[in-house]
Amino acid sequence: MLALKNFSVSYGQIQIIRGINLEVNRGEIVALIGCNGAGKTTILRTISGLLRPSGGTVELEGEDISKAKPHVIVRKGISHVPERRGIFANLTVQENLLMGGYVRHLTSVDYDEVFGIFPRLAERRKQVAGTLSGGEQQMLAISRALLSRPRIMLLDEPSLGLAPQVTKSIFDTICRINSTGTTVLLVEQNAQAALKVAHRGYVLEVGEIALCDSAEALLNNDAVRRAYLGDASS
Repeated sequence: MLALKNFSVSYGQIQIIRGINLEVNRGEIVALIGCNGAGKTTILRTISGLLRPSGGTVELEGEDISKAKPHVIVRKGISHVPERRGIFANLTVQENLLMGGYVRHLTSVDYDEVFGIFPRLAERRKQVAGTLSGGEQQMLAISRALLSRPRIMLLDEPSLGLAPQVTKSIFDTICRINSTGTTVLLVEQNAQAALKVAHRGYVLEVGEIALCDSAEALLNNDAVRRAYLGDASS
């Protein structure tokens, strides 16, 4: 469904991503893990059209979208939940959700669906978003992305700064969203949590794909466990 082919990204003369190949099949959750600075966020921002690849292509169902503008990419069915949520802090919950649905005419059914997933937001729909807790802000960011009716959702570090119990709730919700037919590409520093919900995973090291395997195989890979899962015994 989504394919990066010989994909490179540079900042000026510095090449951040070097000729990688990555695929996300319809209906999958694919985890992209790696250390800070490996280039994970850069990949998502380039898929979304916020950056331009310096080489290779981004293809959505065979169509090259490498040069498409961000609003066009959203209309084609890719939504992006950025790192640190990226909510409009001075707007209410309701106004943030309205921004998420700008490519569509929203109805009460749309709001009922996201409030069904995150009932807490329904209680806070008139509250200024900047006053929400970190977990509630992440719920809002995901809900805002859902209102564009994405075929693929890009999630960048959804557990960042959240308590373990809230993190578990967010990952349970990601699985629920995926079960309704939304494909997910998940970037996550918490590699264990990401691989537990993913079907497949890629390990990114300094701008290059070091490993690609099923999520289960990566969880049981000694090198991955030592480097990313905090398993010093392996």
